[in-house]
Amino acid sequence: MANEVIELGEVPREAPPVAVEDDRLVPRRALLALLSIALLGLITAAVPLPVRPAPTIVPARLGDTMFLDDGRMLLVSGSATFVSQVSRRVVRNYALPAARLLSSTTVTVSGGINQVLLAGDTMVVSYQVDASGIWAAVAVAEGTDHTRWRRTARLIAISAADQLVLLGTDEAVLGVDLRTGAIRWKLARPSDGYIAETGWAGDFPGWLVLLSDSGRLESHDPHTGALIATRTLPPRPGRANGLVWPVDDLVMADEGKAGFGAYRLPGLTPLWHTGADLSTSWMQASCGRLICTFQHQRGMTAIDPDTGRELWRSAYYAYADGVGDYLLATRAERGQDEPGLWVLDPATGQARGNFGRWEYLASTGDGRFYGKLDVRGSYLLHYGILDPATLSIRLLGTADDVSNSCQAAAGLLICRLVDADVALWPLG
Repeated sequence: MANEVIELGEVPREAPPVAVEDDRLVPRRALLALLSIALLGLITAAVPLPVRPAPTIVPARLGDTMFLDDGRMLLVSGSATFVSQVSRRVVRNYALPAARLLSSTTVTVSGGINQVLLAGDTMVVSYQVDASGIWAAVAVAEGTDHTRWRRTARLIAISAADQLVLLGTDEAVLGVDLRTGAIRWKLARPSDGYIAETGWAGDFPGWLVLLSDSGRLESHDPHTGALIATRTLPPRPGRANGLVWPVDDLVMADEGKAGFGAYRLPGLTPLWHTGADLSTSWMQASCGRLICTFQHQRGMTAIDPDTGRELWRSAYYAYADGVGDYLLATRAERGQDEPGLWVLDPATGQARGNFGRWEYLASTGDGRFYGKLDVRGSYLLHYGILDPATLSIRLLGTADDVSNSCQAAAGLLICRLVDADVALWPLG
């Protein structure tokens, strides 16, 4: 099935769920049923079904790990997930979308790998050293087994333009040279607070934000570590950790009885205060035009980033993300046959409709997104482009023998197959 459009039509006449605590969600007919009706209509009308595009297959084994990085697919061999297990792992680098093998790099690690990043001719690999949660990073010359440097630290990000790697430890954030591992600068982590990254542009943060229990709030340049601005807040003994939230170009900090204050980065310019209780919430880095806060097991609250005013709240949604002019939200709890992907009006939280059991994969960049629908009881899935504005779906194709672990990148649907190989279907 390819390039067919299924229009979901109007939202049902029954009132859709609104974003207040007492409302009940009204389930809609499963989208799979609509899909089946559409397919039946095509067949009975004798319309020939388009030929499905054949995927490109990249051989892989059970236990191999896949990472996507800036138009590259990185396949890490082996399944050494036990901590303190020293092993030599091979990382194969493929150019996308052609899936052309560019290099094979051998890296020695002592635990499970969780991240692989490329910058120029250097590959940086992050892995867990032991069960206590200690992490390490190792840099290897791409296409070789030559280790350039190794440090016991958490890998944060790489700036290829600056030849800089950001690493984090319990004591500091470090800026180290990409090729040598030499420390260029060091930002000490306060003993009574912590440092967070925010304002990500691509794969590198725009600022580092420091907050301590004593009320010291600082912004720093992540390229140099230099102090940009500082501000003194009311002391919060024992409360700093978890009570500062960087959200894009804002930082929200607990100010005691005054509630939370918002400051514009990088200058820490005061913007507004909110009396909303956010002490047990976590905030999403990007939620369209909103600040979305989520309480564990208790729903979400939407805040206007310009004024701090609470716009709406809902007990139903556990996660939301902005796509075009709308929010896509998933429910905190739902039955197996209930819709899982809802389209919300950001201004009111009003539900416009849902996409049934379809799952979000990636934005198309024009207000729509790529999604997939798993066929229950099989290794089959449908994939397509979904439009929140019209609640319509353009089917692009069907993938078979898929064991899940699907991503959309570089114009491709990339999935692991039941035999562990990687399959790549064109999305165009």
